Amino acid sequence: MKNKAFFTFFMALIMVTTFACKPQQNEAEARIDYSDTTYWYSCGDTTKAADVFYVYPTVSAISFADNDSSWFADITLPEVREEANGNQRFNKMLYDEYNFYAPYYRQMIFEAYQQPAPVLDSLAQIAAKDVNDAFQYYMTHYNHDRPFFLMGHSQGSQMLIELLKHGMTDEQRQLMVAAYCIGYHVSAEELATSPEALQPATDSTMQGLVVFNSVTDTTAIGMVSRGDVVGINPTTWTMANDTIPAEFHLGMAKYNDARDSVLIVPCPTRTYLYKHNTVCPDLDPEMVFIPAYERMFPKGNLHFADSWLFGGNVVENMRCRLRHFGE
Repeated sequence: MKNKAFFTFFMALIMVTTFACKPQQNEAEARIDYSDTTYWYSCGDTTKAADVFYVYPTVSAISFADNDSSWFADITLPEVREEANGNQRFNKMLYDEYNFYAPYYRQMIFEAYQQPAPVLDSLAQIAAKDVNDAFQYYMTHYNHDRPFFLMGHSQGSQMLIELLKHGMTDEQRQLMVAAYCIGYHVSAEELATSPEALQPATDSTMQGLVVFNSVTDTTAIGMVSRGDVVGINPTTWTMANDTIPAEFHLGMAKYNDARDSVLIVPCPTRTYLYKHNTVCPDLDPEMVFIPAYERMFPKGNLHFADSWLFGGNVVENMRCRLRHFGE
């Protein structure tokens, strides 16, 4: 009897786990209507020569238990969209030289990243579908043949890499100046499978994919960037392993309360590449350390700073790539 009772409990546990870890059917089938401006933080304008299509990182503080057993942020709720707005407002200020287009999407909540790889891959398809749908709407209704940058961080970069692999036409790629997929990775298998879609930019001017992840020492490489094969040093925009002097770091982006703006402020550090991660040995390993996330981002891992730590370099490099666009 004990064995039978245990078997019944075990099977019930399997069923609960299985159903909990699959996207809900209505989530998988539903589509976001990107003709509705409710689902855009910013639809940009057309006064500037180039666009930024920006996808924000994991910002949802909602848990699986408090989210009607869903792994996704419900962007039909104003308070959920509001969670993304601080990040998007910061980046709109940082990239104010360009028309700024930023959709909301049903991003995975942080707990999804603790699931086994097959489950996580299945969940990611829904978020990736939203980003693809938003991008296609942007290209059809907003772009008007202007050159554009793809910009993202963390989960946002993950979704942009999926877009590059599966969602872009050759004609669209011709208008892409660069895809800055910050705080994520490309594996050797992905690069081998999609060499044209994921063509890495190996200098400061060429079109292509730009990836970087930073740490204060080589022991701090985390799960997000382990195994990356395309990461470059954002102070030189090359894959050389030389130690680069601190003066090549052009400053970090920081919000200024007094001016209600984003400024580039000094943050000198030497840099060098190690396994395609940018090592910044002069920075404090406690800089953005969060003990609750230590398993994914050990002390010295600068994942939570990557999108602004090299702000001065990224802004200047965007200007450089745009000047050379089409050569």
